[in-house]
Amino acid sequence: MIKMKKYIFLFATVAMVTIGCKPEVKGELGSTSNKEVGMSGTWELQHFTIQDPNSPILEQRDFTSYYVKDGITPMHLDLEAANHTYAVTINTGKNFLGDSGTWHLDDVMAPSFLYLENATDTITISLGSMVNANSDEMNLNIEKTCTSGFKNVIYKFNFNRLP
Repeated sequence: MIKMKKYIFLFATVAMVTIGCKPEVKGELGSTSNKEVGMSGTWELQHFTIQDPNSPILEQRDFTSYYVKDGITPMHLDLEAANHTYAVTINTGKNFLGDSGTWHLDDVMAPSFLYLENATDTITISLGSMVNANSDEMNLNIEKTCTSGFKNVIYKFNFNRLP
């Protein structure tokens, strides 16, 4: 038992020394940017998946073929930062985002959620990735819950920025 305590102490000491000897950060990260400005633009749907959050393996199914078809323009999401309006153009598949309305973020510098508001509904969307003016990809997740608050499905949208 005493040998075991010595090994645990030795392991803990080595771990603390290793963790404590990190190199110093050099350079600057730069200033933070307004993410609303970075999200502004036209986004085209590239992938659409549905995830079962209750599955032990977090099963995810690809339904892109319902939205992206040859010869048909995929879903477009237009976000305008100047007046906080959005519009969705969709020719195939179900529109989970509403046709048009206003939008805002929960925090313009470090957002977690995008809110799309129209005349009848507010859609809460979690950001799957941070988006700035240099980003060409935007991931949005819509979590659907039962009235009890139990999550039953997550819709995952992957958009690419159009020039």
